[in-house]
Amino acid sequence: MADRSSHLYADKSTEYFSKARTEIEPLLPVQSERPLHVLEVGCAQGHTLEWLKKSGRCAWAAGVEPFAQVTVPAGVIDKFFRSNIESELPDIEPASLDLILCLDVLEHLIDPWKTVERLDPLLKPGGSFIISVPNIRHYHVLVDLAFRGRFDYSAEGILDRTHLRFFTRSSAIDLAECSGARVQTVFTPGLHRWQKRLLARLGLGDLLAKQLILRAIKPVHRI
Repeated sequence: MADRSSHLYADKSTEYFSKARTEIEPLLPVQSERPLHVLEVGCAQGHTLEWLKKSGRCAWAAGVEPFAQVTVPAGVIDKFFRSNIESELPDIEPASLDLILCLDVLEHLIDPWKTVERLDPLLKPGGSFIISVPNIRHYHVLVDLAFRGRFDYSAEGILDRTHLRFFTRSSAIDLAECSGARVQTVFTPGLHRWQKRLLARLGLGDLLAKQLILRAIKPVHRI
């Protein structure tokens, strides 16, 4: 996400920045009496935060995004920071957030592990990270690499040319837990057809998953 690579993001389609990430719904914290305070890193045009606000799950929403223009209605995002998360943390009170979203953003960073560690103090004890990363173990990537000798970058997807880091399930868990949080759930969207569900039961689900979505909870008490 360095400034020198901004021209690569200028070539992205409008759709790239305009999706509400509703597939994270199964990983959201259980609805409490008090709606959540949420930060989204890489919020794009703000549609995921808009969805959380309108659904009543979120009372306060902040977003960080260096490349896209926020297009949601005024007042939906309470604070917006146009900045590079690797060089500048948002001005948010420590231990004030219930949830930090990093949805398909950490793979674009030079040092995502350090970024997670620097974000951690903003999260309340018992708060959650929800992190989504592309899965490099997907069978399309493996077949192309093993049998065709191909590792071809593209405009979007697992081998998006703006990706600097690549993850499997184990390395994604290591990333989510690098600040001391503990992964509670790993969710692989898109395995709806019965054939894919069967392969997932046989332990082959990661070969079919384009994304890995993790929820990691910050301990209430440090050991």
